[in-house]
Amino acid sequence: MNPSTKILLINNDKDLGEALVFQLRLGEKYQIIETSDETSSLAQINNNFCDLVIINSQSSALKECNLTKSLRLVGYKKPIIMLINRNSNLDIPDGHNHKADEYIIKPFRYPVLLKSIETQLHKFKKSENTQYSIGNYVFKPNSKILESSGGRSIRLTEKENNILKFLYKNLGNTVSRETLLHEVWGYNSKVTTHTLETHIYRLRQKFEDDPSNACFLITEPGGYKLSS
Repeated sequence: MNPSTKILLINNDKDLGEALVFQLRLGEKYQIIETSDETSSLAQINNNFCDLVIINSQSSALKECNLTKSLRLVGYKKPIIMLINRNSNLDIPDGHNHKADEYIIKPFRYPVLLKSIETQLHKFKKSENTQYSIGNYVFKPNSKILESSGGRSIRLTEKENNILKFLYKNLGNTVSRETLLHEVWGYNSKVTTHTLETHIYRLRQKFEDDPSNACFLITEPGGYKLSS
């Protein structure tokens, strides 16, 4: 069997590490890519199509938020599961943008982790297949398409698609330019607000009736807001 699901295991808990890798490779369902530090983990994210990340840490949950933050800033959108010690600090503010998708307290039974992996993969796939209404258009992020009520389909680039997805997650709220840059382009010092503005301009040209007087993709002080 050729494993189709790639999991990046960031493993700095030696006590659990070998057994964890062994269990995950049973049945040959998952392809496991193992790292032990932030630098090598970010390199793997950039070079491999990883479906899910597991962080097996001996540190506190709050400290490991720095690692999840780094993963999100380079553009990783898929699920992150964190395995933490029972005495770890779980008091992470609800508004924190860099929380893992799920926390599992050690020790745990392996079927609990396997169920969590499948649940998170299913939730992500379902969210990717979701359709959203924007004015007279249906936004299909998984297909990178805006479809008008008259059946006209408008193709979106990867960046345009990700801009709309993130703005829709914050529907009705202003998202700062800096936040959009980080969410869509990741950490890239060569990307400027001018690049973002160009993409916003092109998006408006595609679906606004009057791009110079936008009704849906609205410029606000410091950022942008999407209205449905």
